[in-house]
Amino acid sequence: MPLPRRDYDRTVNPEIERLLYQEKVILQEAEGLYHGLSDDQINWQPQPGSWSIAQCLDHLNISNQKLIGKIELALNAAKAAGKRHDGPYVYGFFSRWMLRSLQPPPRNKMKTKPDFEPATRKALAGILPIWKQTHERLEQLIHESNGFDLARIKVTSPYMSLLRYPLGMAFWIQTAHDRRHLYQAREVRTQPGFPK
Repeated sequence: MPLPRRDYDRTVNPEIERLLYQEKVILQEAEGLYHGLSDDQINWQPQPGSWSIAQCLDHLNISNQKLIGKIELALNAAKAAGKRHDGPYVYGFFSRWMLRSLQPPPRNKMKTKPDFEPATRKALAGILPIWKQTHERLEQLIHESNGFDLARIKVTSPYMSLLRYPLGMAFWIQTAHDRRHLYQAREVRTQPGFPK
C-alpha cells in the first residue's frame, strides 16, 4: 500500500508538519492491518501470553488516552505562560535515546504496567471508535502546539510520573510507540496459525 499523499502545509512549523504526516501514516497503516478481519481473527493469539491484534490496538488506545491528558496539561500551562518559539528545536540525549528504543522492530521487551494492560478479548467495534477519537485529538493537539516551544515545554510521562520529556518529543514518542505495536500486530497476521 502506498504512503498517504503528502501536501506540505507551509503555514505550520516544519516539525509540526512532519508530526501531522506521521499521524496520517499511522492511521493508514492501522486501517490496512485490521480491514476485513473478524473479531475472532483480531483476538487470535499466536501463543498464550502473546498479544493479539486487538490487544495491541487496545493497549495503544489506553496509552494514547493517558498521554493526551498529560499533553493537554502541559500545553495549557505553556499557553498561560506564553512559551512560544518557532524552532528549530533541539532535544537532549535521553529523549533521543528513548525515541530510538521505541522504534520498531522491537529490540527489547518492555514490561507493561497493570493500568496499561489491554483487555483479554475485545470486539473491533469497541476498539475503533476510541482509536479514531484519540488520533483526532492528537492531531488537534499537534496543531495547537504550532508556534510553541516544543523543546522547553515539558510533559510528564503517563507511564512514570518522575519522567518528563519535551512536548515535541512526547509526540514523536507517541508515534514511535504506535508504530512499535502496529509492527507487533502485523507480525501476528504473518503467523502460520493465523485464522483464515
